[in-house]
Amino acid sequence: MIIIPREKPAIESLNSYYLNIKKLIEHYQGDLGAGVVHFTSPVAEAVLFFDEANLVNGHYEDKKQTIDGQAAIDRVMDLAGKNNFSVSVFRVIPERIYFWANLSNSKVLYSDLSSEFTDLEALIKKMEAERFTGYIDVQLTEEKAGGLLFFFNGEVIGGSSAAADGEINRSDAYREDLIKRSRQSGGKFSVHKIFMDATNNVSVPARKKTAPQIPKPAAPAKTSSKTPMDSARVVEMLRVLLVTMEQVVRGNKKIRVDFETLLNKKFVEKADQYEFLDPFAAEFRYSGGKITYTGNSSQKVLVEAIVECTAEIASALGIMNELRLQLNPWRNGFADEVIGFDIRL
Repeated sequence: MIIIPREKPAIESLNSYYLNIKKLIEHYQGDLGAGVVHFTSPVAEAVLFFDEANLVNGHYEDKKQTIDGQAAIDRVMDLAGKNNFSVSVFRVIPERIYFWANLSNSKVLYSDLSSEFTDLEALIKKMEAERFTGYIDVQLTEEKAGGLLFFFNGEVIGGSSAAADGEINRSDAYREDLIKRSRQSGGKFSVHKIFMDATNNVSVPARKKTAPQIPKPAAPAKTSSKTPMDSARVVEMLRVLLVTMEQVVRGNKKIRVDFETLLNKKFVEKADQYEFLDPFAAEFRYSGGKITYTGNSSQKVLVEAIVECTAEIASALGIMNELRLQLNPWRNGFADEVIGFDIRL
């Protein structure tokens, strides 16, 4: 099973028989900066990872073999024009391209840690404190249970359940559920480290005719939205988030306070940390399902503030699970923003 971020494809369901794969990658190097080309067929699956200048790595699997690196790239290039692969391209945050590209080359640090002696939540906190990059493989005694938790520079950036067919789940609820089930049913944990600074000659770059060394990536850094996103879409994303939250609050008969009152109260609490939330300054206002914002804080800070307020209100009211369920259309509609700002709701 191949695991890659695939929340929102840049393009999907192309037929490899009619494609020039090198030209396709070259196009999306310029359009996305970094990403992964995913190939699927009834008998095989493969991925090619690229940054803005090079093919970074490849992985190929069929019923008989699993191949990584240059051999996988060669195999995919050879088969693409002969077999009818379904081809999709997915954006990857540039800072994390080497994480996903080296996932299959990870090394085991700790194996078979029994839940009888190791608490999963404590293990997660240890990995966060050590700014760990890699993943924890959780194997539970339940049938088709367990899954993976991915860490990038000490941050949990998502997970994949044993029954999810390689899909990434970025919600905190996934981690909380995995911890809960590990305590209930028991199991074993293995910790795998991804070496981000490994250099390999894995590919011929898509844009150049010579084959240079694969550049050594910089040390992992905390993810940020380097390139400002469309401001109107960012504000609209936040508006839809708050509208959805308001609908959940209104639909709960046990909550007798209106949402705008709750929100403004939370803004007052956060005003020292985020000055633009101060209701008296009126730089950020939400009323009647609309947002007005006249501040000059960065997009990252603005998103961080509103998501933080929303999460804290939902947790205090005990409606976080319902909110997460109702936010599924929002996550799909604003997938680029959710990924770019690393939103975890």
